[in-house]
Amino acid sequence: MRFVLFLLLVLSAALPVHGQTAPAESRSTESIAGLSAEAQALARQVREAVVQVKVRRVQGVQSTGEGPARVDKVSGSGSGFFVDSEGYIVTNAHVVSDASEVWVQRAAPPSPPPGEESILRPRGSLLEAEVVGVDPETDVAVLAVSGTGYPTLPFGNSDRLRRGEMVFAFGSPMGLENSMTMGIVSATARQMRPDDPMIYVQTDASINPGSSGGPLVNRAGEVVGLNTFNVSASGESAGLGFAGPSNIVEAVYRQIRTHGYVRRGVIGVNAQTITPELAQAFDLSQGYRVLLADVYPGSPAERAGLRPGDIVTHLNGERMHNGRELDVNLYPKVDTVVTLGVVRADSTFEKRVRVVQRQESATRFAEMADPEEHLVGRLGILGLPLTDEVAQHVTNQRLPSGVVVAASNRPPAPWGDGLRPGDVLYTIDGRRVRSPDGLRSLLDAKASGGRVRAHVLRDGTMHYLVLPVR
Repeated sequence: MRFVLFLLLVLSAALPVHGQTAPAESRSTESIAGLSAEAQALARQVREAVVQVKVRRVQGVQSTGEGPARVDKVSGSGSGFFVDSEGYIVTNAHVVSDASEVWVQRAAPPSPPPGEESILRPRGSLLEAEVVGVDPETDVAVLAVSGTGYPTLPFGNSDRLRRGEMVFAFGSPMGLENSMTMGIVSATARQMRPDDPMIYVQTDASINPGSSGGPLVNRAGEVVGLNTFNVSASGESAGLGFAGPSNIVEAVYRQIRTHGYVRRGVIGVNAQTITPELAQAFDLSQGYRVLLADVYPGSPAERAGLRPGDIVTHLNGERMHNGRELDVNLYPKVDTVVTLGVVRADSTFEKRVRVVQRQESATRFAEMADPEEHLVGRLGILGLPLTDEVAQHVTNQRLPSGVVVAASNRPPAPWGDGLRPGDVLYTIDGRRVRSPDGLRSLLDAKASGGRVRAHVLRDGTMHYLVLPVR
């Protein structure tokens, strides 16, 4: 609406003061009618690929001491969209995080034939969804539903977005499914704070609670952003909406589908954005944007000859504008060699650096696991023995043997307990766990549908968990 009013003002200002008023007004009316027709066609093109994501989370367990305990669950909702006809859906990670149940509500069926229309439309089908993977760093999640032949939306190139370009946000704000709003791109690469782990497309298209995970679409019907959050005093839209750029979202989606997680390329540096204060302190040109605050010992960057204090100007010939941009552009380049433009004192030169995969505990463990050898089916995990190789990635190890959770396909139990990648199982019902085989033997003695008490090391701290046994 804000954009339409702006357009009306521009068109009315263009009208001549004397003469030819009718033709000018006619042109203005035709322009508005054309914009309206274009928006309606886009709505029809996009609507069936957009879904409402519904989740249920365990809030707690209530017990009065009489009768069985009651599990309290809370419901939530967000948005998503099909990106593959085989049933793959992209949404926000925060929409489905810690959910015990995930469903997607499809759009209402297409309009009936003329003469049979109704203002009220039936709801679309409700499908149970599986969480394929999540990436908290970019706030992207991938879901899958059974079936084929779903309508999809293509990804556009967010690098080609321009400030002032018209965009449309689709989703289910406040639970109002398949809503559509219109606005412009306010900024193309917004960081909320310097060196934030994510950059966003800023738009004044309304994004409200429940819009998270819906697509931000250009006039061609391409997804150029993943609606993520807004900034306002009330929590409701104030014209400050933010969407993850489609190029990042698409790269994360494809990696989750391929690997189950995101492989991130690094060269072993801490790239810091050069603020005006740093530029003054280092007596640097304002044109420089990326400073290497650290070069890690033994890293590819150190082996290539980079040093702390070096300034990076280009990556493979592309200008770098901040530290986060350098990090993000290295992510997809795992196992390749890149060329950095570098400034050191009064010298300008290039360095070729190999990009390696960033290692995180959960990723390391998943890569070490063999699905056949390490499956502990009754807990729904892949469990690794606590060998010397595995133990070097465990923080504050307490005992010399145990089983490390490499992956888990179980949602949390109704009372909230669940195993996570990186957890180390030391005991089951007070008995020591020494290997995956030993863990399976201990569980074989337990009745199906029963529970076990586990003593677990998580992030360096011991926890007791009550786990259901399948």
